[in-house]
Amino acid sequence: MSTRRSGESTLGTAAPPRRSRTPRRRPASPKAPGSPSAPHSTRGWWGRGAAPWERWPGVSIRIDAQYVRARKRWETLDGRYYFDAAEAKAKADFFPDCLTHHKGEFAGKPFTLLDYQRLLIVLPLFGWKHALGSQRGLRRFRKVFLAVPKGNGKSPLGAGLGLALTFVDGEDGAEVYSAAADRDQAAIVFDTARIMVESDPVLAERSNVLRRAIEVPTKRSYYRVLSADAKTKHGPNIHGLVFDEFHAQANRELYETLHRGTVKRRQPVTVLITTAGDDDESICAEEWDYARRVQSGTIEDETYLPVLFEAAKTDDWKDPAVWRRVNPGFGITVKAEAIAAECNAAMNEPRKLNDFLRYHLNRWVNQATAWIPIDQWDACQGPMLTDEQLRELPVCAGLDMSQKYDLTSLVLVFPRPIEGPAITVDVKTLDDAEQPATRTVSLNLELFVVPFFWLPEATLQERVKQDRVPYDQWEQAGLLRVTEGNVIDYDAILAFVAGELTERFPRLMGAEIGYDPAFATDIATRLLAKGYQMIEILQNYKHLSEPSHLVEALIRAKRVHHDGHRLLRWNWENVAVRTDDAGRIRPVKPRRRAKRIDGVVAMLMGASRAIFAQPGGSVYDTRGLIQL
Repeated sequence: MSTRRSGESTLGTAAPPRRSRTPRRRPASPKAPGSPSAPHSTRGWWGRGAAPWERWPGVSIRIDAQYVRARKRWETLDGRYYFDAAEAKAKADFFPDCLTHHKGEFAGKPFTLLDYQRLLIVLPLFGWKHALGSQRGLRRFRKVFLAVPKGNGKSPLGAGLGLALTFVDGEDGAEVYSAAADRDQAAIVFDTARIMVESDPVLAERSNVLRRAIEVPTKRSYYRVLSADAKTKHGPNIHGLVFDEFHAQANRELYETLHRGTVKRRQPVTVLITTAGDDDESICAEEWDYARRVQSGTIEDETYLPVLFEAAKTDDWKDPAVWRRVNPGFGITVKAEAIAAECNAAMNEPRKLNDFLRYHLNRWVNQATAWIPIDQWDACQGPMLTDEQLRELPVCAGLDMSQKYDLTSLVLVFPRPIEGPAITVDVKTLDDAEQPATRTVSLNLELFVVPFFWLPEATLQERVKQDRVPYDQWEQAGLLRVTEGNVIDYDAILAFVAGELTERFPRLMGAEIGYDPAFATDIATRLLAKGYQMIEILQNYKHLSEPSHLVEALIRAKRVHHDGHRLLRWNWENVAVRTDDAGRIRPVKPRRRAKRIDGVVAMLMGASRAIFAQPGGSVYDTRGLIQL
């Protein structure tokens, strides 16, 4: 907490004293009803109470730290970053000490940060700094991605961050910009900032407030609003960029032009603020996906601060508990009765459902739907059988070949019968008359999966740069193999399967290998000649729906086992499914080339053969079909 007397300022010694301002004490941060808490004995770099990642699980990254008494500060466990508590507190205090709300029920009141704004964004952004090397003392985080539903204070926070970067960030000649898809949207954040400055005597006295710019002559700094015409935006030397409603950005040109303008600064900050959109090929969808992968640990980017409040596909959108969890301002800036009214409208008028999901639950809406929640896939991770144990089991495989950009994937699938109750699965299919039908199947087995991936060596760095996927790290970790040249070397794949892999798992010789005939006909013919049983599996509903239904059921029952292979996990993060009129499903590849699902496809083909080619025949042969 901070108390500032008349004449004191968080702006530094150059700031003139307040002359007509009633002294005010920074009030305690408001807490939404039902928000989690922790014993006061718990203390960390964030202060007292539960850690941010415990209060809001799965929303941002975990920053573990230890207090180093010799230096009187919190440091990350590896000592590479430290928390500047004084700097973080000064930035957090800037909001209630200098900024005032001007709309709605909070008009005229100090801008007291909501808990999530303070603990997930302001404190880590301004507090965590480099402890070593040439970057010592400079900010760790250079980009913030904030995705939160409508009504949770995004635009005022963006305005406040822009003003903090302009007035109190110790950067002379700071150029700070407010941008959006169009001038009107960009002006929302800027106009909020302008009114905040005009309402504060100290800020107003230090600046020239113009219609589309706030200038600070003593620092040669300014805060400006930008239109969406990227052609005129080359050349800025940007210290701070606040991009509002990022989902509405029609293309990447404006964002990339402006983001390139930050490279000349010591510690620039780009803040991307958005709600969910409906175009999964947009620059926002790409950035959202990147933020998810940073949050989940799939990608290691220590300069990136993701904050994503979003409902999962499996969440009940009518459940008030979900509304409360996804809206961090619930009970303060977001009213329960308002969301309830919107929910009721969505139930009565289905055409309003997508808007409710987007604006109040922060869920993306599009034609293809997400398939297996990644937490269900993660729940299947555990100690794998040893090679010696796997060699005792039957084995099948799926092979998904590529040429230049897609991954080549081979996934071994080892089925093992289990005791106990079988899983009952309703499989959607077509009967002999090509009419929709349902087959009920019982499964009393579990699957162990071992994946392999390849990319051409010459295209690896290109894919890392363009796709922003850490293929190079995966290659160094042994999760990805490379073949010489700029296209996949089929001879290398053939030699690996017939040599090293079959030596490791001898029962692969003579086993069934499902393959997609696209790009794989030649290698399938050559493997067939060597004694492998090659089964062509077309990528359509007829061939993939049944194994997709069955694998889904096995994953949900935790009867698929894997070792957490990060590249295969990323494929499962990306995969969606489409459904035909008969209710059959099949995995679909995202239109954006950077997102791959090749390992999932190979696994489904291998699982298909492992289930249907068991000793004694298909599971349907051993327990029969129940036609409904």
